[in-house]
Amino acid sequence: MDSWGTLYVPVMFAYATPRLRWWFGTLSPSCRQIRPTLFARDRRPVPGFAFDGYLRYSHLVMGTRLRRRRQRSLRGRLPWLPAVLCGLLGGLLLGLWPGGVRAGEEAQLEASILRVKPAVVLISSEVGAEVAVNCGVGPVHRVTPAPTYETGSGFILHPDGFIATNGHVVERFFELNEPRLAKEFMAAAVAQACGPALAMVPEGARQERLRAIAADPANRGKVYLRKQLQVHLSTGNVYPAGVRAYSPAIKSEAPPSGPTASRGGKPVAVESGRDVAILKIEEHDLPTLRLATNPSALKLGEPIFVIGYPGVVLNHDFLSRKSQLEASVTVGRVSGFKIDLNDRRVIQTDAAITWGSSGGPAFNLKGEVIGVATFISTTLEGDQAIQGFNFLVPTDSVHDVCGQIGVTPNPDTRFMTEWVDGVAAYFRGEYQHSLAHLDAAEHLMPGVPDIQRVRADAELRVDKSPRFMRRGKTVGLGFGAGLVAVLAVLGLRKVVSDRVRTGAAGVRRVGAEELRRRLDTGSGVTFVDARHGAKFDSATVQAAGAIRYDVEHPEVPVFRVQVHPDGEVVAYCDCPDEATSARVALQLMRAGYTRVSVVRGGFPALLTAGVPVAPKEANIGAAHARPTA
Repeated sequence: MDSWGTLYVPVMFAYATPRLRWWFGTLSPSCRQIRPTLFARDRRPVPGFAFDGYLRYSHLVMGTRLRRRRQRSLRGRLPWLPAVLCGLLGGLLLGLWPGGVRAGEEAQLEASILRVKPAVVLISSEVGAEVAVNCGVGPVHRVTPAPTYETGSGFILHPDGFIATNGHVVERFFELNEPRLAKEFMAAAVAQACGPALAMVPEGARQERLRAIAADPANRGKVYLRKQLQVHLSTGNVYPAGVRAYSPAIKSEAPPSGPTASRGGKPVAVESGRDVAILKIEEHDLPTLRLATNPSALKLGEPIFVIGYPGVVLNHDFLSRKSQLEASVTVGRVSGFKIDLNDRRVIQTDAAITWGSSGGPAFNLKGEVIGVATFISTTLEGDQAIQGFNFLVPTDSVHDVCGQIGVTPNPDTRFMTEWVDGVAAYFRGEYQHSLAHLDAAEHLMPGVPDIQRVRADAELRVDKSPRFMRRGKTVGLGFGAGLVAVLAVLGLRKVVSDRVRTGAAGVRRVGAEELRRRLDTGSGVTFVDARHGAKFDSATVQAAGAIRYDVEHPEVPVFRVQVHPDGEVVAYCDCPDEATSARVALQLMRAGYTRVSVVRGGFPALLTAGVPVAPKEANIGAAHARPTA
């Protein structure tokens, strides 16, 4: 959810919640109070209401009651405050909630992938040769046969250039079998140099002749091998690499044995069959990954993702080489825990892995490396992968091999600090803050495609948002907190006000129409004019016979002289919710008056109902003409 949403959602909740309360909480009682009318002139149904088609209600009566109900409801009584606060807090929670939704598991997965991708690398191994071939006649041919080229995946575990991968990714490079390779390259060179001259010879004889030329002592020692191991970063930079530690893949036909690691060029005996190799390139301040400290804590069904460079994508005929160094991500779950032939623990997963993914790291949703892709399942012929049944070497083996060569994985680097903070700010919607960290990460390691993509999107979102909203959720939270504070102040004022104001059960309210009818029938009623201040001073008339009562300076003893405590007293004012007249009624009730009520709607309602009025000066200190018993 972007910064606009963070501000818009709480505001709309605060706006809509009271109105929903009015429609569903206040409208229904109003409907229950409507009285059916049987006037022949008014049998039209009220628009928006249907009562099975039998009863008809006066739209005039309904309109009057609804207007009165709405006026009372919209005057901000205390019960409104919890509704508004609940709506506002609900909106704030939705504004911050993981995008319900964007910040669920999918957003966490996307953020985790972005954080770790720059530290995943492509590893290429190339072995070639230059061969001098004597075909028996003619000059010596110098031939360069096609080299053997293999690729795999790996990841950086130390900022000074230490990289982890599978042992079998660098097996041909590290376990260089020179006699066998020399024989293979000589055969290829003889076919390339001498084959055209034997094109007319039958195939069987031709192959026999080529084998004889390759075995000729004149061609012995004429193969000059060259090998090359390289690490390719996503920035496009390529580094020559050396093998610092090596443990070959497990082989069902041969038990693990022999020296399989090196330190400074000297063999170091390390238990083989782990399928782990540690490479070294000459570079510093590289992005790194964090290894899970306890891979055994993995749970069945836990979501994971694997990043690497599968050969089917790397060498795809329809894909440009411009994106060749973009790592591929596959997602799956932990589907089992198995034991290999050497009684070592391996992790089974249904995440897709194929040739070229070997050595790629597998992550949990926290972005920690929990294993390394090692071997897959294939058909009996071995030429087709069976997906859904792939296996990972736990990071325990990586820790062990690193410890034997004195390397400690270090996930805390300057680049990773800036990059991780930039990604986190981006997913919080703080795009301006994110850009600052992304710029710093770009300065430390230029050319990372993911930085460029996230940065471009953050800049686009900043340009679309207003200047005052560019602080993202901070503005939304600040605005929401301000609204809460304002409503709290208003609620406190309402509480204080209600201490001197009665509710429906405290002081009886009477309608002006009812008072007029009672006056017409001769009932004795004493009106009390509770208006005060400028409203009273500017008035020219008051109810006929009304007694002035100043609520701020009450003189109850004087009032008792004018009106007997057993008499009926009706107070009126012209303020919202009859607040002042209710205060007067409370004071009189405390003084012993038992028949006290207030005019619903105040003095304007008396005027509308046609209650007799008189000039204010004529009523000073006078009681109503009708005596009260």
